[in-house]
Amino acid sequence: MKRAMTIRIIALAAFGVIAASSGASAAVWAWGCQGQLGGQQVIFNRYALAVVDSKKPLGKLDKLTNDKIDDLITGDSVRYEPQNTNDGFERTIEFLHSADPKRKLTLIEKSSRKISSRSKLICGRDESTDITRKVYSYQRENEPAREITMQCIEYQLSTRGGRKGCD
Repeated sequence: MKRAMTIRIIALAAFGVIAASSGASAAVWAWGCQGQLGGQQVIFNRYALAVVDSKKPLGKLDKLTNDKIDDLITGDSVRYEPQNTNDGFERTIEFLHSADPKRKLTLIEKSSRKISSRSKLICGRDESTDITRKVYSYQRENEPAREITMQCIEYQLSTRGGRKGCD
């Protein structure tokens, strides 16, 4: 009984120390690509993929780091959902049609070239942004595979990891 009480007191004290610390910061990881394939734009991030009938210029690449890609979509689009939002830029990325999961879109990376890379320290957190040009084999449902060149962005913002912030 005495031992159980001691364990509870230690657990509550540890919880209090963790809850009271002001250094808690969440990490951010966002990525996505956009490209033109004939008369269609293909736009995706870790949460969605859209195929849009449009020959308009592609939108700002940094908007792909938002949770939703709606700001980049003008006109009618066909939506697909990613199979695993935490895999990042894997060699093969699969998406299922939002309304019919039997319809699938697959991207297989054929090549990748880094265009730019930027890193800096912000209030004790590491921020990095990489821009790449990737060539994918694009296969939508029962269509033959085609090549698409895409501009891609990967953004990371670390936790403080015990470093002082800007408080």
